[in-house]
Amino acid sequence: MRITAIHARNFLGIRAADIITATPVSLICGPNGAGKSSVQEAVRMALTGESVRVGLKKEYGQLLHDGAETGSLVVSAGAQANSIALPSGKLTAGLQQDPRLPYVLDAQRFARLDVKERRAFLFDLMGLKLGTDQVRERLVARGCDAKRIEAVLPLVRAGFDAAAKEAQTKATAAKGAWRAITSETYGAVKAGTWAAPVPTGGPAPEDLSATIAELEAEIAEASGEAGDLQRQLGEIDAAARQRAHRAGQIREVSAKAEQLPKAQDSVERAQAERDAFLPKVEALRAAAGGKVAGVPCACPECGALLQYLAGQLAAREPAQADPEAAARLPEYERSLTVLENALKSRTAERDAASAAASQLKLLQKDAAADAGDADDELRSKIEAQLKTLQDAIAGVGKELEAARGAQRAVAQAGELTTKAAQHHADVVAWEALADALGPSGIPADLLAEALDPINERLAATANLSEWFRVGIEADMTVTADGRPYALLSESEKWRADAMIAEAITQLTGLRLLVLDRADVLIGAERDRLFWWLDDLAAVDAIDTALVFMSLKTVPSGLPESITPFWIEDHEVGTVREAA
Repeated sequence: MRITAIHARNFLGIRAADIITATPVSLICGPNGAGKSSVQEAVRMALTGESVRVGLKKEYGQLLHDGAETGSLVVSAGAQANSIALPSGKLTAGLQQDPRLPYVLDAQRFARLDVKERRAFLFDLMGLKLGTDQVRERLVARGCDAKRIEAVLPLVRAGFDAAAKEAQTKATAAKGAWRAITSETYGAVKAGTWAAPVPTGGPAPEDLSATIAELEAEIAEASGEAGDLQRQLGEIDAAARQRAHRAGQIREVSAKAEQLPKAQDSVERAQAERDAFLPKVEALRAAAGGKVAGVPCACPECGALLQYLAGQLAAREPAQADPEAAARLPEYERSLTVLENALKSRTAERDAASAAASQLKLLQKDAAADAGDADDELRSKIEAQLKTLQDAIAGVGKELEAARGAQRAVAQAGELTTKAAQHHADVVAWEALADALGPSGIPADLLAEALDPINERLAATANLSEWFRVGIEADMTVTADGRPYALLSESEKWRADAMIAEAITQLTGLRLLVLDRADVLIGAERDRLFWWLDDLAAVDAIDTALVFMSLKTVPSGLPESITPFWIEDHEVGTVREAA
């Protein structure tokens, strides 16, 4: 920013100031109380709207010089200008505003910041943003796992320490999980190559599958043979059950067959009784119905009409209804029914006994043909073979179970190795994230990005000014040749502040430097200040430098780049050089 003119009316200790800058450096000097600081504060207020002496606009009337009713401030930079009217405090801004401008208008401002404010200022100075998006990009660039980044990223809003602590907590949990699986103390080197032990003494792990297949095939073959033997035993048992069943049938039908003669006699008696009673019933039926009982026929010798009834021939009589026969007929019918039912029953019993006798002959024939004597010997032989096979299957089964157990142990060892490797990978990933978020990670990178440029500029300034080297440490401590700022003398602090302000103006591109109270420097240090500013002007490092210094007279022998302005009696007067 090249300031071309400064005009002030009735502001604090200044009645009138009209400064037209002709060179890059302007030295505003004069005796104590002449109004130098008033000019410096006029520049600051015009450019930033910031008042040092009062805090409220309603108090701006107090800024007027010696009871004046109005005042004004104007700072021009070529065709553009900022102006403030007093006592209203109305600012008319034509110059571009920069929030970092106060740090080059007030060189001591940075030193007054606390640690947090200094860090925030330097981050802003270097355009470093600390949003989650920017942190995510930096973590990804460091190779951190994307999912884990998202797990802790929200905590970055509370600070890198909180996010780093969360990542370290998760790393510790992963170490605990690794220890739970391995039963060993976690170590980064050991965990990287750890493998669960596998069983020894049996087939090699790569041969277990073939061994198991062979044993399974052997068992399958033996089981097939055992199945055949068991089926043969089943057939023998089925034959034995059949013989036992047949024997039971023989006993049962023998008892029924023994009743055949008796049953035959019963049938004959029942039939005789029925046959003897039937003609009587037929006669009553004929008499009761007016019909001739029996079957009509003719005598083969004489041709006379006969009646055949119940096996006897009789002369055929004319039919006549007999009331008495009709009355007796129902009883005779019932008696005939009883006799016929008895005949049927006896006949059924005889037929059953006859069938039993026939079945008995067949069963006895089958029994004679199937003695079953050879089955007992065959059974003993098959049972012995089956026992041998079953013992062999049991023995192979033990081998198979051992092989399968070894295979499971190998598989479990592999699973444990895999799980342990996963937990180790978790530890590595979480610790990498914790390191990236920790003090030596991204915060250190950000700090270096913020500090390196300004410290590099401060180193160059130290060489150019021939003053001590000022540095800003990682903890935001300001040092001069390694000595803390708080231990510096007043003039040393002033030089450190001036060099920091110059570094800020270079890094911001403002190219404006305002140094108040330069009279703290005397002798050679004052000369170094003038020649340092002249060198800055010579290399076109600044557009405007305003230096305010209490002097009895204007110094002589100033570099051509420095124009002095003398303030006396609260006005900027003509330059008066020392004799």
